[in-house]
Amino acid sequence: MNRKTDESLLSMNSENCGALLSNADRGLRMEHYITLGNPLCSYPLDRKDPFQKAQSMIEKYKDDSPVLCQLYVYLSNYCDKALDAIAFEQLKKIFELYRKNHIRLLLRFAYSTEAVPDAPYRTVKKHLSQIDSWFRENRQLVSDTVYCLQTGIIGFWGEGHSNKRLKNRHIKKVIRNVCEIAPEGIYVQVRTYDMLKKTPAEYKQKVGLHDDYIIGDMNHKWSFIPQSEAEKLKETTEHAKFTVNDGEMPWGRATLDDKQGAMSLGSLDGKKILKQLSAFSLTSLSLEHNYIEDGNSYSLEKWKNEYLDCGETAALGISVNPYLFKNSKNEAVKLSVYDILRYHLGYNLVLSDYEYQNDTLSFTVTNYGFAAPLNFNYFAVAVKNADSGQISEKAIEDYDKRKLLSGKSVKYTVKLNKDLIPIGVKMDTFKNGGINPRFANSSPFVDGIQYFK
Repeated sequence: MNRKTDESLLSMNSENCGALLSNADRGLRMEHYITLGNPLCSYPLDRKDPFQKAQSMIEKYKDDSPVLCQLYVYLSNYCDKALDAIAFEQLKKIFELYRKNHIRLLLRFAYSTEAVPDAPYRTVKKHLSQIDSWFRENRQLVSDTVYCLQTGIIGFWGEGHSNKRLKNRHIKKVIRNVCEIAPEGIYVQVRTYDMLKKTPAEYKQKVGLHDDYIIGDMNHKWSFIPQSEAEKLKETTEHAKFTVNDGEMPWGRATLDDKQGAMSLGSLDGKKILKQLSAFSLTSLSLEHNYIEDGNSYSLEKWKNEYLDCGETAALGISVNPYLFKNSKNEAVKLSVYDILRYHLGYNLVLSDYEYQNDTLSFTVTNYGFAAPLNFNYFAVAVKNADSGQISEKAIEDYDKRKLLSGKSVKYTVKLNKDLIPIGVKMDTFKNGGINPRFANSSPFVDGIQYFK
């Protein structure tokens, strides 16, 4: 599945690829909760300060270099009333905390837990309308922080199931309501195949999946496609190639189906997990629950000591960056399962095949990651004026983010004016969005520009 690129532009290797972990909108993610209003809580009924807990969580995972966090915003204190100024002040404060720490949010609003009831649909609809207005009023803050929305909202933990106060028909309405308030360029996620099928046709292309029972078995009854049929699985994996998707493993201390005496889920098969992450085109995966909990080591931690070489990994049928399996001496090395997944969640882009002659630039981009760079709608060539030295950008008109699928290569050809010298490329969410991914090349990366040399 991997296309071997040429050496016209130097690629990163296993020793200098750490900077890729800072790339936005991809990778391992944290998980946090805030319950708005009075009393202010982290998880509902937990009176711990959510702002202090956020800082502690960021410090806890510092060595893992996550740049994403799933943020549950619980509206439990407002089940039968409108959101007030206090709630929005708290929401703004938590967004600003994450922006200050350069962390983007997988955002989910919710009401219900096992101990906290749901809200009626009239309240949910009112709250989403208020949130929509707040998104618009705080457009820059939201643009800087939110990379994806999750829905469900109703039911336990906002997953869209187990709702007590709503009828089944409301699920489709809630999905529509969330899609309607999603800011421009932002994808939405649902928890189950049934919810995906309930997504209104006009929003289907922007609704991906989040599977909260990643165990290496896509046919499990609690997976995204319970007891999946071959056609449903094929349909879903094809759909997922073009959406932003997320996953989570169950608690490491849990057993299969939560049955006493059943198989432990604390030592999942890393190879099977890699195949599932790739099959579902996952952009992100949770660090919580199956890593290090209460001093116990579970799957993610154990995978730090399980190694595969490039051939063994490619034999799983997944795309991986072959240059990351070499050291600075060009010798083959093995990577841990933990590193393989954290470097290949989402996009992993490499520039190659550079050529510039007769005022025509051509180069190739290969995506070795599990998912396309779907949050990035702008791609340009950075150029320098031969006389003044001024740097500017020329947008690549035929750029299509949906063509940079996992394991695919795209060649770009750009005609330049004679007074312009190509120096690199810049990718962004939108022009001047300020969120620029680094390519897996060892050339300089400055001010969002990946230099050719």
